Amino acid sequence: MGLILALIVVIFAIMNVETIAINFGFAKVELPLILILLICLVLGALIAVLLSTGTTMSLKRQAKQTQKELATLKENQQEQIAAAVTKAQADAQTQIESQSKTISELQEQLAQLQNDQPTA
Repeated sequence: MGLILALIVVIFAIMNVETIAINFGFAKVELPLILILLICLVLGALIAVLLSTGTTMSLKRQAKQTQKELATLKENQQEQIAAAVTKAQADAQTQIESQSKTISELQEQLAQLQNDQPTA
């Protein structure tokens, strides 16, 4: 791909060897058309690289910050899950103890009723 582009530039340079005058207001420069075009091309590429570098750095910074936020949110979520599990276990244990107490009371009542019944 680069070879094809270089070939096109060489052909274009051979076809455009005329000298062109450029007036900057404070100076007048006469250069071949291809040289002017190449200078403009290089300057345009440099400007594009500089602008894209700023955007890329900004996007990388934003991605890093988003990753930190995601990690914090995941950590908070894990803590909330652990707290909910602990609470659910405590509630279940309380309910089990309450039901065990009720079962014990009912077993005692049953034993008393069986003892109070006359044997035939």
